Amino acid sequence: MESLIPIATTIAALLVGAGFVVALAAMRPYRRTVVADKPAPTRSPGATPRPPAEPEFLPRLPYARTAHLLTGDYRALFAALNAATPDDLAVLPHVRLSDVVHVESCTTQPERYQERIRDSILDFVLCDAQTTAPRLAVLFAQPGAARRSAFIDAALIGAGVPVLRLTRDALPSVDALALQITAALGLPVRRAPSSTEQPVHHEQLNGASVVATPEIVCAPRESVRYVCGRCHRDVAPRARRCPHCGASLAE
Repeated sequence: MESLIPIATTIAALLVGAGFVVALAAMRPYRRTVVADKPAPTRSPGATPRPPAEPEFLPRLPYARTAHLLTGDYRALFAALNAATPDDLAVLPHVRLSDVVHVESCTTQPERYQERIRDSILDFVLCDAQTTAPRLAVLFAQPGAARRSAFIDAALIGAGVPVLRLTRDALPSVDALALQITAALGLPVRRAPSSTEQPVHHEQLNGASVVATPEIVCAPRESVRYVCGRCHRDVAPRARRCPHCGASLAE
């Protein structure tokens, strides 16, 4: 028993010392080291700027330039339109329908109507050369897609963009196409003098020479079609219900 007393005394002394060290550590305030932001190095006025890093080298990607944006009938019609279109209009090929018309903000279910025009591409659009405002849509006739064509025509005409449909197998001449474009836009048409008409005469009026000008003929706009949004069949202009499918028509 007497030999165990020194051991117990030593252990007790060690415990007391450890407790004293822990107490001192708890009483010592915690110091937080704050590292100041390293200021940006200043460049002397005469220092030469470093050259930009070299771009990452990329191997040649498997792409090649398309030979022609338009081919076949599209290129032929594009050339004819550029020759027949008035100087203040520009011819744009392959324009998205959603870029020409948009869904009105007050429409119910706008996502449904936006989805119906999302994937439609117009063959050609004549727009103002300065403001790019769409003036006329020139499309090829689609005999196998009558319902889709009727919907596109109704969307464009309802938004105030007239439509000119042409047949692939019977494209008009440049002069005939110019008359069709002028008529679709509702512009005055200057009738070209034919070989059977009398030549233009110069008349005298109070001693001044007056030149007789050809007659100006105003071509009316093409009649507007009204179609049902559900069945795409023709309806009366002021009809409130489709006589074919019974759908309610917006006023």
